[in-house]
Amino acid sequence: MLKQFVDVIQALLLVGLTLGVLYPAIRLATGRDPARPGPRPVVWGTVIGALLGLAMIVVHEQSIIRFDRQKLTLTTLEPTVALGIATLIFAWLGGRKTLAALAARGAERHQLTPNPITPAMRIFTTLVGTAWTVMIVFRDSQLPFMQMRTFVPVGASVFSTETFLNVVGYLGGVAVVIVGAVAMTRLCQIRPTWILPLLTVLLSLVTLTHIFLIVRLLHAIRVIYLSASGVSAMSWLINHETWLILAALALVAAFAVLTIDTARRTPITGANPARARIQRATSRAMTRRSALAAITSVVAFGALTVGERYANQEVQLSPPEPFDIEGDRAVIPLESISDGHLHRYVYDTEAGPQVRWIVIQKAGSSYGVGLDACEICGPSGYYEQDGQVICKLCSVAMNIATIGFKGGCNPIPIDFEVGNGVLAIPLAVLEESATVFA
Repeated sequence: MLKQFVDVIQALLLVGLTLGVLYPAIRLATGRDPARPGPRPVVWGTVIGALLGLAMIVVHEQSIIRFDRQKLTLTTLEPTVALGIATLIFAWLGGRKTLAALAARGAERHQLTPNPITPAMRIFTTLVGTAWTVMIVFRDSQLPFMQMRTFVPVGASVFSTETFLNVVGYLGGVAVVIVGAVAMTRLCQIRPTWILPLLTVLLSLVTLTHIFLIVRLLHAIRVIYLSASGVSAMSWLINHETWLILAALALVAAFAVLTIDTARRTPITGANPARARIQRATSRAMTRRSALAAITSVVAFGALTVGERYANQEVQLSPPEPFDIEGDRAVIPLESISDGHLHRYVYDTEAGPQVRWIVIQKAGSSYGVGLDACEICGPSGYYEQDGQVICKLCSVAMNIATIGFKGGCNPIPIDFEVGNGVLAIPLAVLEESATVFA
């Protein structure tokens, strides 16, 4: 339950907070009062992106079509970064004009006529913001959709207590993300001058995570070269990516506290009783919305610190199993690996490094064989949990049917043969793989 809760928040919260600010930001950038109802391009973009993400997972899991996840990730990452930068630029271009117009009208904000933004700019800003929303939700919703496969633990039924708690934890995480997004929208509607600075910081944090991943993938496929210090720095950033989410939560909490203080200091006075009631209602609304944002930040912060520590305690790789060496081959009896579970082996190379590889039966006489490492996460290794093969570093569950094929976070495939009741791997292949574990 706790793991489901933490994983959803870790995957979606930063994007949720950003979309919560983007909603009033697009209204502001298109010359509309962010506090008034109107078109909802961010809402529709979120729905479309989530449906596309779900369709992607269904096609990948259920059809015979197999995607190269590395190429697909790069293909979607680059336009997402470009659209994010464009969205931020247009938000500032139009938002500053609208803020000036709103300030000039004072209390009569709803009488924002004529619109200070040209029709062409309004259309283009809306399209760019919606496109970025679709792309970011499409990308980031896939992992939570895949997470739904782990609701039912191995050996348990759909109606078991464990399944129920997993669903509750998952829905609880989704609820925190939605509440956080709505709280940011409502808070920004009261304080429109904060919209552009908040959007700048949050969207920049999201884009930064994408840039890290682009560099990481380009290095993995040998398009760019990173020095040893560069690889170390990138690994550190990847391992501490949660700090970006915590930074966003700290910003949201500070915004909420400042707004509460502003509400407390607002004098409840006016030229007449009606005006005083309006000011009192505004002050209460600011306090309520700020409190909601602050509470959401505290809950999410606790989940990503204390909760994450207990939910994702470091997994120890299973001990290596024995195998035989016959001539120039490492030989494993099929009867020892024909149980559908993950098996790990270690070979001491002549160069010194120990080479680890894994074997799992996929279906019938088909076996998935690969190094206990991948091109993206390195030799961090894989473990089995609830019938899933999971990368220890990034916690992504592998599609067992694709183990043995190159791409994404799959184990690096190696040559092997099956026959005469054994699975055999040439020792030369293991020797050549020493550089992966060096």
